[in-house]
Amino acid sequence: MSNYPSSGNLHDATPQAAEAAPKAAKRTCIMVIGMHRSGTSALTRAISLLGAELPKTMLGANPTNEEGHWEPQRLMELNDRMLAELGSRWDDWRSLDPNVLIPGRLQFYQAEIAQLIDEEYGSASLFVLKEPRISRFVPLYMGVMKQMRIDVRYVLIGRNPLAVIASLAKRDEFTVGFSSLLWLRHALEAEHATRGQPRIFLSYEGMFDQWREGIDGITSTLKIDWPLPKAEWSAALSNHFADKHQHHAASRGQLEADPRIDDWIKQVYGAVKVLEEDQADAAAMSRLDAVRGAFDSLNPVFGAAFFAEISAREKAAAERLAQQRCAADEQVAELERNRAEAAARGAQLTEQLNDLQRLAEEQKADAAAREADLRANAKAREADLMAKADSEALRANDAESQLESVAEQLKAAQKETIQIKNSHSWRVMYPVRYLKSLLRSDAG
Repeated sequence: MSNYPSSGNLHDATPQAAEAAPKAAKRTCIMVIGMHRSGTSALTRAISLLGAELPKTMLGANPTNEEGHWEPQRLMELNDRMLAELGSRWDDWRSLDPNVLIPGRLQFYQAEIAQLIDEEYGSASLFVLKEPRISRFVPLYMGVMKQMRIDVRYVLIGRNPLAVIASLAKRDEFTVGFSSLLWLRHALEAEHATRGQPRIFLSYEGMFDQWREGIDGITSTLKIDWPLPKAEWSAALSNHFADKHQHHAASRGQLEADPRIDDWIKQVYGAVKVLEEDQADAAAMSRLDAVRGAFDSLNPVFGAAFFAEISAREKAAAERLAQQRCAADEQVAELERNRAEAAARGAQLTEQLNDLQRLAEEQKADAAAREADLRANAKAREADLMAKADSEALRANDAESQLESVAEQLKAAQKETIQIKNSHSWRVMYPVRYLKSLLRSDAG
């Protein structure tokens, strides 16, 4: 399938053939119609447990619908594109007519819807389709299904407007008045478009306490032969509804007594409750037609003014948000630059620290080497001094020995001299020695 054109390019898209090729086997679609937050998801899942085929690509679960929506996401996106081209949106409570699209655009959307249904459901003989936006333009889908030769059976599920209002206030912060008008539009359009078609009205609140009666009503009224045996789907549905909890429950009496709720809302809800019991009740449908006519008469003035105002406010808010995001992006970019600079500075400091550590290690190694050299030199010098000291000691010992020898010799010489002087010959020769000394003195 080709990509869908964006809302800005829709006017330039080429229309495709509106009629899909007929299938050999008969196909039946159970279309679940109802306002947002009215139990369409829970009912769609219940019908799938009976054996009806779900779409291949579904809108996933989220905090406001934790079990899932069970609706075809691509069809929802296509519906949003069409609404945007029509100057509308999902929460628009004004009437909508797809026939006002420029020539060729209606055929384009019909072809896209048909192709998506084929892609999402294939040749399934029984499938369930739910997408709350369809409530506002049921005839468009009705025509596509007819061209595709698909039988459509409609299940319209309603919920007390007070509960819907409370749910939308929590999820989207909608006001009571805005949610009331949105509920009113979906209820009126869904009922009016399905008159004369195989349909049944169910109550969201009633499905909790009497889900078997609701399923029996679908089975008998819409004449559905479920693919799965009753023993199998009965247990599955029992578990399915047992796990459901009503949030924002409200009674009929509370609605009637609430001064915030316009009389149109109360009249339409009352008429729908009558149709749950007897869908052919002429008085109820007449009441709905009267409210619908009065409601539509206000759209050209109040609706146009309201949505022009809200669009302008949303545009201004979007521009402010864009400016805030731009400023935030600039701050993030500045922080990123600061982070990068800090990282670079950190890397530089780390490199410097590593260099200092390497230098300290080198200096430490050099100091250790010098210390080792000094210690080695000191040991060598000590050994040399010790050797010199030993040598001097030896010399001193030799000198002392020589001195002792000389002393002994001197002593012997003195002794010998004394002996000579004491001898007779020394005394006899004294005059001769004396005469020689005189002669030496004269000669000098």
